[in-house]
Amino acid sequence: MSRKTKQSVLRSKLEEMMASIRDSIRSGAFKNGQFLPSELELAEQYNLSKHSVRKGLDILVTEGYVQKIPRIGNKVLNPDYTSNTTIRFGYYPSMHKQAELSTLIDYFHERHPGIQVELIPIPFHFDDLQLMKHYLQSGLIDVAMFNNQSFSEFHERDGSFALLEPLQPPEDAYPFLLPAFQDGKRLRAVPFVFSPVILCYNKDHFEEFDLPEPDSSWTWNELMDVAHQITNRSNRVGFYYHALSDNRWPIFLLQSGQWIRPEDTGPVSFRHPDVREAIQMSRDIISHQGLSSFLSQSDLEADDLFRQGKVSMVMTTYFVLNEFRNASFRFDIAPLPRLKTSKTLNLVIGLAVSAKSANKEAAKTLVHYLTSQEAQTVIRHRTLSIPAMKRAAERTGRTDIRDAVAGRGKRSPSPAAQGARMVQPYEAAEPSRFQLYREIIPSFKMHSELGLSGPLLKQIREELKLYWSQVTDLDTCCRHLEKLLSEQPVVNA
Repeated sequence: MSRKTKQSVLRSKLEEMMASIRDSIRSGAFKNGQFLPSELELAEQYNLSKHSVRKGLDILVTEGYVQKIPRIGNKVLNPDYTSNTTIRFGYYPSMHKQAELSTLIDYFHERHPGIQVELIPIPFHFDDLQLMKHYLQSGLIDVAMFNNQSFSEFHERDGSFALLEPLQPPEDAYPFLLPAFQDGKRLRAVPFVFSPVILCYNKDHFEEFDLPEPDSSWTWNELMDVAHQITNRSNRVGFYYHALSDNRWPIFLLQSGQWIRPEDTGPVSFRHPDVREAIQMSRDIISHQGLSSFLSQSDLEADDLFRQGKVSMVMTTYFVLNEFRNASFRFDIAPLPRLKTSKTLNLVIGLAVSAKSANKEAAKTLVHYLTSQEAQTVIRHRTLSIPAMKRAAERTGRTDIRDAVAGRGKRSPSPAAQGARMVQPYEAAEPSRFQLYREIIPSFKMHSELGLSGPLLKQIREELKLYWSQVTDLDTCCRHLEKLLSEQPVVNA
């Protein structure tokens, strides 16, 4: 029997098992709250491997028929919400491009025609969390999207976590992502996609001047040396980033090697030579950019300068690589240069369920689907973002989207979903070093590990602005920063 025939037989058996379980749940043969037969029993009954049975059960979880209880079993859910239910999803509009969100919602509607998802745009920046809190307190959204920085800020507001339903951690999520959304041992949001802050560079510019491409050995001084050569030999900016971005400048503090410290050693001292060197390096780089430092008012504008070919290197994220898909030049990525240590910020997007939702089970069904192997595989093949699920993120090859979403059940798809399914995987070339993130995972840190509250982070940025603008000197800046920490101590990460 050919491999293709074997796969067809296996898929047929798997669909038979899933259809049988669905029918048994709908008919009441399997009662709400009852546990399904064990994976071994199902494997014997349908002549499948335990791995295949587990894959089928994962699909039933995304459909809302089954809930996995770790180390216990698979519990039947009563899909009473499968008709005329609307859930409101507060989301970041950038996720349409960065995670193929529109396609995923189409696929979800195909699986759950009785659950309609109403998309409600919400602010990305953690400064606007008051609006998010209002949405949750008023019951205006059922599912909320958070980035890890916003979540940390949310954590600091008294009683805010009571607005979020505790969730079960996905079995296949990268473990290092889970702390981004934990309240003690409880998980308040499920990781969806993530990205470290990285260096992206224009390969054509480097080739034009016969310059060595960035690698993991680079220091910031080496980066500035190469950037200087590019700037002097062209009308381009060699290196650029938006200096006031709270996803960029804290990296220099992290790279001092002194910031992440055991709790019993006390707060970080801005008098430490390594911390002072990190602060000085942040200004040296901005000074090196000269007047070009005023070219952006946001990360988006900084990244757009790179997309236009006006900048040769930019500090950015995998999310933003999606904006470079149609660039007229070749680009690739590298780790950020190092100072005392090689550290970078890891940005995580998560999904939470409102504790005040009137449709919690339907809301959880949407979250389960968006973090399922199926949905996460679509993200991997249709975008340059990194899915939170390890198996999906590390898939390689040109798998057809129709294979990625196999096992949908017997229903006829909606025209919109059918059209979406026929879209082939993302055609543009990945950067040759796309899998770089896997090699630099030990360097990942989150804003919460700085131990700085949201308001304190803003105050430190304002003080650094004076230093970057050469209004104050290094001694004055560090003295004022020490005073800020003494008045508002570093919080536990």
